[in-house]
Amino acid sequence: MTDDAITSNDDLPPCPPILLGIRAALGQSLLEEILSSKILLIGSGGIGCELLKNLALSGFRHVEVVDLDTIDVSNLNRQFLFRSVHVGMPKCVVASEAALRMVPPPPPPPSPPPTPTTRSSQAAAYLPHHGNVFDNSRFNVPFFQKFALVLNALDNVAARRRVNRLCLASDVPLIEAGTAGYLGQVTVIDRRSGTECYECQPKPTQKVYPICTIRSTPSQPVHCVVWAKELYRLCFGPKVEDSMLYEDEEGLRERREGDDDGDGDGDGDEKKDDDGRRTTTTGDEGSADVAAGGAKGGGGSSAYMGAMTDLRSLLGVDPASSPGSSSSSSSSTSPTPYDVASAVRSKAREVISALFVTEIEKQIGMGTYRTADRAPEPLSSSDVDSCRDVVPSPTMRDGCAPTDVWSVRECVAEIASCLVEVAENAIAQDPTFPLPEFDKDDDVAMRFVTAASNLRSYVFGIEPIQSMYDAKGMAGNIIPAIATTNAIVAGLQVLQVFHVLRAQLDVKKNGGEGGKLKECCRYIYCLRDKTRKGYLLQPTTLPDPNPECFVCRNAIVSLALNTNEWTLDMLLKRVVKKELGFAEPTVMIGEDIVYEEGEDIDPSEYAANLAKKMVDLPGGGAGHGSVLRIEDFTQDLEVEVSVSHRDCWVDVDEEKGGEAKDDGRAEMEKFEIGGKKLVAATAASSDSMKGDSVSAESDGFRAASANEGEDVLLVEENYVPRGVNEDSKMPAQTSSEHGNGSKEQLKKRAFADQAENGAKKAKFNVEDAKKPDLSEVMS
Repeated sequence: MTDDAITSNDDLPPCPPILLGIRAALGQSLLEEILSSKILLIGSGGIGCELLKNLALSGFRHVEVVDLDTIDVSNLNRQFLFRSVHVGMPKCVVASEAALRMVPPPPPPPSPPPTPTTRSSQAAAYLPHHGNVFDNSRFNVPFFQKFALVLNALDNVAARRRVNRLCLASDVPLIEAGTAGYLGQVTVIDRRSGTECYECQPKPTQKVYPICTIRSTPSQPVHCVVWAKELYRLCFGPKVEDSMLYEDEEGLRERREGDDDGDGDGDGDEKKDDDGRRTTTTGDEGSADVAAGGAKGGGGSSAYMGAMTDLRSLLGVDPASSPGSSSSSSSSTSPTPYDVASAVRSKAREVISALFVTEIEKQIGMGTYRTADRAPEPLSSSDVDSCRDVVPSPTMRDGCAPTDVWSVRECVAEIASCLVEVAENAIAQDPTFPLPEFDKDDDVAMRFVTAASNLRSYVFGIEPIQSMYDAKGMAGNIIPAIATTNAIVAGLQVLQVFHVLRAQLDVKKNGGEGGKLKECCRYIYCLRDKTRKGYLLQPTTLPDPNPECFVCRNAIVSLALNTNEWTLDMLLKRVVKKELGFAEPTVMIGEDIVYEEGEDIDPSEYAANLAKKMVDLPGGGAGHGSVLRIEDFTQDLEVEVSVSHRDCWVDVDEEKGGEAKDDGRAEMEKFEIGGKKLVAATAASSDSMKGDSVSAESDGFRAASANEGEDVLLVEENYVPRGVNEDSKMPAQTSSEHGNGSKEQLKKRAFADQAENGAKKAKFNVEDAKKPDLSEVMS
C-alpha cells in the first residue's frame, strides 16, 4: 500500500495520464519527489540511452547528462535515441533532446497556484555536459552535491572510480549497472548506509573488456585490435557490408544532400516547446549545429571505401569487374607474381594512406577529437611510402619472435606482405582461398590484425604497443553484447531510483540522517538461465564494505617494489595515478611534501624530485618500511602507503607446468600492491584509459564515454568471474567473506553467481560451488 492509498482519487491534484500508473503504484508524495528531484546521469551510450528514456517516461523533469563522446555509425544499431543524421554530434546533446521530447507535460497548476513555486511545476530541463568527467573544474564535489542521486552508465574502470569517489565525498547515492552479454547487475552505493563501494573488491587483470569508441576515439590496445579485426573483415570478408567499418557511399551522399537542404537538427541554444520544456547545452561543449556541421562537412563521401573496393578486386575477393576495380578482366595475359605484388603494394599504400591519414584528418576536421586529451597524429608520408619498398616484413626475418614489437614501418611492411600473399594465393587458386572468417590460429590473419592494430595505436598514441603474442590473446575471445540486456538493467536502475527517493522522502518527513538504503535497495543480478524457481532476476542484500578498501575504509595500502631503481616519476605514473586512481596527488614523507599538483601549484617547484630514486627523496627517502601519505583534495581522498623493498622478482611459466623463471618485465611493471594488485589496480592498467591509456598529462586520464560501443566484449580464456567484471561496467564480486556479512548473506550472493551461469541448485555450500563458465556466450 502506498502512502497515499487512503486518499480518494478525487482529492489528488491533476496528473498527466501517462503518470497515473506511477502515482497509483508509488503514491502522490513520491510522484512529487520524482517530478522535483535533480538526477545526474554519467554516460549516454548503450545503457545511458535506455536510462534517459526510462527517466523521461517516469516523470523525471530535471536531469543532467555527462558524456565525452560523439555519435558514430556503429552506435545506431542499439543506441536507439540516435539516427544517421546525428553522426558526429555529441551523444549527450542528442540524447538529452530526444529524451526531453518524451517527458510528460506538466500537470495544470491548481488554483490558486502554490507559493513559492516548486521545482515540479517548473519547465523540464535535460541539460547535456559534453566534457571529460575528470575535468575537476567542472565535475567536482560541489557539482555532485546538487543532485539527489547519480546514475552510472559507464564502460570503463577509471571513470567509474572517479565517479565512485566523488559520490562518496559528496554523500550522494550512486546506482551502478553493468552488462556482459546476457548477464547484468545493478547495485547501490551509499556511504551513509554502509554499503560496499565500487573499489571494495579486487579487479582481475584484462578479463572482460567492453569495446567502446572502436571507430572514433580508441583509448586501449584492445579497441585497436577489434578495429583491426573489422578491417580484416572489410578486406577479406565475403560481404563487405558485414564489417563495422563499411561505409555506404551512396547513403553518405544522400545524407549530405539532405543536410544541404537544411534538414539538420537543433542549434544547442536554449529551446522551448509547446509544453514549456527546454534543453540547454552547457559548459564548453559547443552547440548541436556546430557538431552537425562538422559531420556534414566530412560526411559527403568515404575516405577509404573506393580504395578498399579496388583492393578487394585485386585480392580476388570481389569479381575483377566490380565498379571501381583497377584490375582488368579483359586481358588475356595472366599476370606474373611480380606484377601482382607491385599492383597490390601500390593499392595497399593507397588504402593505408586513406585509413591512417585521410580518414584521421577528416575526423579532426569534424571536431571528433576536440575534447580529447591528445589528438591523433596521422602517419607521415615517408612511413606510408615504405609500403612500396620491397622489404622483408618483420615476420620474414631471421630471429623474429612472437613477442617482438614492430615499428610503424614494420607494421606497414607486414600489412603489404599479407596482402601480397593473399593475392598470390588467389591467382594460384590455392584451395585455402578465399580466407575464412578470422581465426586467431591463422598466421596471415594474426599478422595482418597485429600490424593494423599497432598502426592505429601509433596514430592515437595508445600504449603499450602489442606484440603478435599479446594481440592474439585479445583477438581470440570477442563476443557480441546484447542490447536487450542494457534495457533490462536500465529498468532495474530506475526501480532502485524509486527506492532511494522514497528513503530520502522519509528522512524529509520524519527527520534523521538517512543511511537506510540497505533496508530497501538490493544488489540485483540479471541471469541468462532461470533459477530453480524460474526466476531470471536474483536480488541479494547490498554487501558490506571491505575493511581493506582504502577508498571508503581508509585502509593502509602496502606496496612492494625496488626502491633503489624506482623514481618518484615512475611511482606517480604507474602506481599513484594509474593504479590507485589519484588525479591531482600530493605525496608526503613524514612532514615533507615531495610532490604536489593543483591549480595554484608551480610544476617546476617539485620537478627536481621526479628523477630522484625513492630512497633519495627528501624527508629521509622512501626505503624499506617507509610510509607515504598521498592526498587528493579533488576527490576528498587520503591514503597511507606502506613501502617494502624487493629487488628479486620471478615469473611463473604456465606453459611449462608452473616453472619459475627470471622476470623479464620492465622495471616499471615490477611491483605488488597488497600482495596482489588490489581494487582497481590491474583494471586500470588494462583500461589504461581513455576508459577505457593513462597518459602522463596533468590529470593522468582521458575521460570515459559511456557504453558507447558495446557491440563486442573481449573475454579472456579461463576467466572465472563472479557476476560481471569491472570492464563491463560493474565491479566483480567475490564469494570470500569480508566485513560483517553473515554466512546466510554469503550463501545468497554465491548462489546468485552460480545462477547467472546456469546453476540449478537453490542452496549449496560456498566451498563446493562449481566455477561458472562463460563458454556459452563466447560465440
